[in-house]
Amino acid sequence: MSADRTSVPRKRRYLCVSLHDVAPATFQDCRNTLAFLDALRIGPVALLVVPDYHGQGRADRDDRFCEFLRARVRRGDEIVLHGYLHRDTGGVPRGPGEWLERRIYTDGEGEFARLEANVARARLLRGLAVLRSAGWQPSGFVAPAWLMSPGTRTALEGLPLKYYATRDGVYLLDGERHIAGPSFVVSTQSFSRRALSMPWNYAVLGRHLGSPVVRAALHPRDLRFGSIESLWRQLLAPLAAREVVTEGELVAAL
Repeated sequence: MSADRTSVPRKRRYLCVSLHDVAPATFQDCRNTLAFLDALRIGPVALLVVPDYHGQGRADRDDRFCEFLRARVRRGDEIVLHGYLHRDTGGVPRGPGEWLERRIYTDGEGEFARLEANVARARLLRGLAVLRSAGWQPSGFVAPAWLMSPGTRTALEGLPLKYYATRDGVYLLDGERHIAGPSFVVSTQSFSRRALSMPWNYAVLGRHLGSPVVRAALHPRDLRFGSIESLWRQLLAPLAAREVVTEGELVAAL
């Protein structure tokens, strides 16, 4: 699928902040991360909700979790569909490159990396049904680990969604226009990954500090590590003057 580049208004600089893997199973870490962002006066935040995280229970059936998210929505946060299970069940990887991507880079979390269109569409519809059951009407989709098969892109066509986001930008489903938006993201799976996240993200910051849109993708476990909390403070500080919007608000403004 090709996409046309969509420009943001001249002289405007945006920061989109998202919290991935939002689910009852990650609830306490999510609360801590949102409190961290609130203390920095950074928001609104896109809340990437997993309808049934690792099969541990549907999000719409946890009253405490739902009430917390409803309160966040009332203050301006956006609910985004983030897969269904957040677990890769797409069969055996094909070749060493795909194995590294799906088993090492994503630690088996790239749920939509290899799905055929019919399977992907069924999961998308199930996910939308769960979020709607909680009273939310998401307009965006982000695949776990940002990995999307061609079948997933096909499955998105005709669904009641306005956009999907990848690591490098936001794609409008109406005509497949593309808004470039590089992302900061860290890996906390091991000491070496945490250490490498620092120079990698500093390089991303240096390369894209003047970009019209930059995006920060936090995960619930990030703030368990003091070095990563410090890294996020340092990455977000130079972006403090930007207008903070969710991807949904960015799409609506174009």
